[in-house]
Amino acid sequence: MKTLLYRASVIAFAGALAIGCAAAPRGGSYGSGDPSLGAPNPGGGAVDPFLVDGQAVLHALDAIADRSGRPLRITSIQADRGNGLTVDVQEPKNHVDVDRYVVAVDGTLSGPEPVKLMSLDGGPITAASVDRQAFDPAKIDFARLTQTAKDAIAKSHFDDARVSEWEIDGVTPDDKRYIYLEASRGRPVAIVKPDLTIADMRY
Repeated sequence: MKTLLYRASVIAFAGALAIGCAAAPRGGSYGSGDPSLGAPNPGGGAVDPFLVDGQAVLHALDAIADRSGRPLRITSIQADRGNGLTVDVQEPKNHVDVDRYVVAVDGTLSGPEPVKLMSLDGGPITAASVDRQAFDPAKIDFARLTQTAKDAIAKSHFDDARVSEWEIDGVTPDDKRYIYLEASRGRPVAIVKPDLTIADMRY
């Protein structure tokens, strides 16, 4: 059975955004967010392109792999409307270690920042346990993300629903794969399969 791990940043998330920034292009290098599908940025800035644009996600994963090394295997990937795209990456040369990379809404890439892993069952963290959790992000059909966002909004039955966040922790049936929506009268959640088709909706 897969050992469940949870993560805590060694350095506060705000600090992670400020440390290790690359000279990545700014001003929409990953495209513009779609306000008809993505929720507004709470800071008043641009809509996060990673919320609903799978090509932006794939482009960012390539940029992360250029920095982290290949093959790219991750333990978690998520997007939210304020911070951009956050990816926890297993180090290719030292499998027990996981680093966090963040691609901000403006395209700036920060990381690596060490991620502390802790076992839910109290056992030791080993390279084998991280191997069991890590997965190839190519197994997620990010090219379908825009259509998935449209489907989730339609199934939510809220005309004003927008994608505010999503998180994917793996490709097995037990792993979390959620797309969170926000609407004036609710916060529905789409549970998705690795191919990003919707398995269920929760309200």
